[in-house]
Amino acid sequence: MRKSLIKGMVIFAMMIWMATNVVAITSGHTGTSVKPATFPPVHADIFFDGQNLSPVTVPEVIPADQKITGAVVPHHLLAGKLIQEIFVSLERETPSTIIVIGPNHDNAGGEALTSTWGWQTPFGVVEADQDLIERLIQLYPLREDNETCSNEHSLGNIMPFIKYYLPQAKVVPIILHHDLSLEEANTLGTLIAEEAGEGTVVVASVDFSHYLTRQEAEEKDKETLEALRQGNMGQIFSFGNDYLDSPPSLGVLFSAMKKWEIIDFTVVKNTNSGEILKNDQIETTSYFTMVFTK
Repeated sequence: MRKSLIKGMVIFAMMIWMATNVVAITSGHTGTSVKPATFPPVHADIFFDGQNLSPVTVPEVIPADQKITGAVVPHHLLAGKLIQEIFVSLERETPSTIIVIGPNHDNAGGEALTSTWGWQTPFGVVEADQDLIERLIQLYPLREDNETCSNEHSLGNIMPFIKYYLPQAKVVPIILHHDLSLEEANTLGTLIAEEAGEGTVVVASVDFSHYLTRQEAEEKDKETLEALRQGNMGQIFSFGNDYLDSPPSLGVLFSAMKKWEIIDFTVVKNTNSGEILKNDQIETTSYFTMVFTK
């Protein structure tokens, strides 16, 4: 009886310890994810494999004499080289803050969510720009939801690239419901542009057409690109998942760039998973990388 009681107490104590001590280790620091005394909580690295990194160079289409202020990148790691090309281009500019805006794939929680936690990566922790996050929370219906952000790969897949290429940069992570309106996206984009300081880059983490043949994906991408070039955000917001997975993320990015009086963008790459894998038999996801420069 006594042994059973002791065994039960030990198991209970272990369960409590596991629930309250998610350990984050980086750069010689150790802390917990629950009310730490000396080190802020972090999101676990549950998506990224360090083998996704391979040598890349700055794409020639990105002007060497201009600074990147905004970008579009994929969040599928199959397209990791495309993500790398954007961040290796930012490496020469050393921005201080990266605002990452992506879809809330599960539509969980509020319409616009953020987190003040850091992000664990194989290369160390990406710190959150807490001052900017708190200002945006005060000005916009942006709610902190650490759990939902932790499970969102449109954020988690981007953080290792930030830490690897921009080790000193802080982040403002934002995920948006699919049904966020164009007006709401414009409001958030304008606020970001007004509140962000010099050295801030806005990055939309967006994948484009889904579940189509390679040829169908290419046709949808042509329509999407034409609407973006015409600045027709109303049309972009009418598109479904067969065109892109987050019109609101693009809406916020383009609104912020407009506030900064940067209208034109450069398409760096456009491809799809069928092309990358050299397989015309699969249902594809398509990808764009784009940059705004000044």
